[in-house]
Amino acid sequence: MFMRLMIASVFASLLAVPALAEETAGEAKPAETTEAKTEPAKPYNPFELEIPLSDDEDADVIRLRFFGQHRTRYELQAPATYASGLADQTSVQNFNMRTRIGVDAQFPGSVNFLFELQDVRLWGDEPRAAANSVNTSGFEGLDVLQAYIYTRNLFDLGIEGYAGRQKFTFGNQRLISTLEWAAPSRAWDGMRAQRSFFDNQLAFMGMAMLINDLNRVQDDEWMLGFSTRWTPDFLSKCELELLLLYMNRDDASGANDGHVTTASLRWNGWHGLNADDSLAIAYTAEGVAQFGTADTAYWGTPGEDNSNVKAFAAAVTFDFIAVFGDHTLRFGAEWNYASGDSDPTDNDFQTFRSPFPFGHKYQGFADQVGWRNLHDFSIVAQWTWKNLGVVDSMSVLAQAHNFQRENDDDAWYNPGGGTIRMGSPNESDLIGNEVDIVVNLKVNRWVAFEIGWAHFFAGRFVKQTATGIGPGSDNEDSDMDFAWAQLTLGF
Repeated sequence: MFMRLMIASVFASLLAVPALAEETAGEAKPAETTEAKTEPAKPYNPFELEIPLSDDEDADVIRLRFFGQHRTRYELQAPATYASGLADQTSVQNFNMRTRIGVDAQFPGSVNFLFELQDVRLWGDEPRAAANSVNTSGFEGLDVLQAYIYTRNLFDLGIEGYAGRQKFTFGNQRLISTLEWAAPSRAWDGMRAQRSFFDNQLAFMGMAMLINDLNRVQDDEWMLGFSTRWTPDFLSKCELELLLLYMNRDDASGANDGHVTTASLRWNGWHGLNADDSLAIAYTAEGVAQFGTADTAYWGTPGEDNSNVKAFAAAVTFDFIAVFGDHTLRFGAEWNYASGDSDPTDNDFQTFRSPFPFGHKYQGFADQVGWRNLHDFSIVAQWTWKNLGVVDSMSVLAQAHNFQRENDDDAWYNPGGGTIRMGSPNESDLIGNEVDIVVNLKVNRWVAFEIGWAHFFAGRFVKQTATGIGPGSDNEDSDMDFAWAQLTLGF
């Protein structure tokens, strides 16, 4: 049944709605390249190869593009966690390592194939080259990250189609993100199709993904999505996107079910303030609503099973950008809101839950706060310097956050949506404040360095909910530091 739903939802949405629109001339371009109508010539890539299929001068060829990445990151966090009742861990540190290698094979005609392997592990996970198995850290070691067939002109209708294990994102990645910061990242199994019109000003996308087939008997968890994106030519770098996402889970036990729809409307704006656009403002406004039914185990909040989901979220950003030759300055402010539950004992779930969030990007680099039951007020300053000579570019970012619970009857949640500590009206809404400093060095197109430090100032809520019991109680109400250094090699 799931496969029929996948095919019907993806292709019906693309073929029915856009029928009224005017087709663009030429071959459709991927949605990811809509920001610029003309792009500079790509630099020479020594990892591309053409294989002629015959000795003829004009013979068809198979084009192979090899790509890869190796990333090693050192992390230090102190204290290790704010979860109560755990053993005394004043700090935790590790080296995590991610290696990827893949090939993009483009065949004569319109059908192509992309394959990418990924190995993820902590140093010391595997003392020898043992058989591939889940490591002690929980990382799966060697795995297939992507493997999909794709076309950019399905049935000669200008439709891009992707089938298999694949990575993709929506909008600003607040709702669906590949979470590249995390070593394993995210990918999904399923089908996705998109079609652009009016020189990429209007695009429709439909997708159907199997998230988890828990019993290997029935399709237990899957999602369907449809989006419409408008990027008008008369408004440079502006974009309006509507996203509808349906998440379904039917658990064999019947105690972890969910049937929830998420609707999002997002506007990204950009406006130059002078003739050469060296001074500009950029802004984002996004509103999200969730509705449906869910069990408490699925939604991750207290309450009754088969409760009604009625949750909301919003995000507003504003940036001032100034370009002076090779230097770019950015000053910005941001507000993130996610609803909380006013009565955890009733049959309504009012706590917002982002399906696949990019927590590290938006709620502080210490990763102690998630987009649930939250007011997050932040400011940011960033300086970027290009063409330094020794390195291609350098950027320095400094930002500050103020985290508060939206509803004092609800809990404090982590970036993955899990509960860190339960809350009540007896405690303060102030979870804490955070300052982050990040320095990026792009040496060249192959090598990049990043170092960063985040300090989380524990707020009154953290101090008031500390249990003071057990071997880990000394760290339950202290401030937290998170520092990292990262090397990335890519081709």
